[in-house]
Amino acid sequence: MLTRLAKWSDSHPMTRRMRRRLLDAPGVSHAVAALDRRRLRQVESAGSTADRSKRRWREAPPDAGLTWGDEVSGEPAVEIAERYGVFGPDHAVLEVGPGYGRILGAALARGVEFRRYIGLDLSQENVDHLRRTYDDPRLEIVCGDVESAEFGEPLDAAYSFLTFKHIYPSFAAALANIGRQLRPGGRVVFDLIEGSREYFHRDQVTFMREYTRPEAAGIVARAGFRLVAVDEVVHAPGRVRMLIVAERPPPQS
Repeated sequence: MLTRLAKWSDSHPMTRRMRRRLLDAPGVSHAVAALDRRRLRQVESAGSTADRSKRRWREAPPDAGLTWGDEVSGEPAVEIAERYGVFGPDHAVLEVGPGYGRILGAALARGVEFRRYIGLDLSQENVDHLRRTYDDPRLEIVCGDVESAEFGEPLDAAYSFLTFKHIYPSFAAALANIGRQLRPGGRVVFDLIEGSREYFHRDQVTFMREYTRPEAAGIVARAGFRLVAVDEVVHAPGRVRMLIVAERPPPQS
């Protein structure tokens, strides 16, 4: 029974709609939490956990496997990023985890303004695909790790969708590295799954972490950001995510 619950809790296609209701049932949430902790301990005891958690994304091909097996429009992400001031005619914009280009393609189709657009992805295959697909001199698609990448000039904004939930053990180091290279007043917009689970999938390389609003706000504050808003983004029917908008404050005089 517990093995079956673990399979369901890993977002099996036939049970996604029932997962939250199931986890709220008496006793079930405790059983799933125990399985989560056990699998997390097993992976951590093997060592090199951070590198292991990036393995799937380094090897990821540019296809719909990155978005639940379905081609998903990037328009909702671009619309909400535009609403929160990510784009502008003079902006150097970073997208973390562009994947197969659903958000980049939507941004270009929508005609949002930017001066420089950096797409940073762990997968060289994704990077090669995006370079072949989009011919725009303002685009710079690079292979690298958001926790350590250097961007060459101050960024005006950064955004990321469906990515920060996979960063082990949290998105703190990624946000700190972005913040170090973000101009004062620059914003970061990203989404998370709201909740309290932290686990590796059955493949033992796909890490998932959910965040409560206080947890997310605490990480944002410790990275030196001001929390601007907590909103939501609907990527597709039934795919609602908590949206975090943070701003690097100006230096205090």
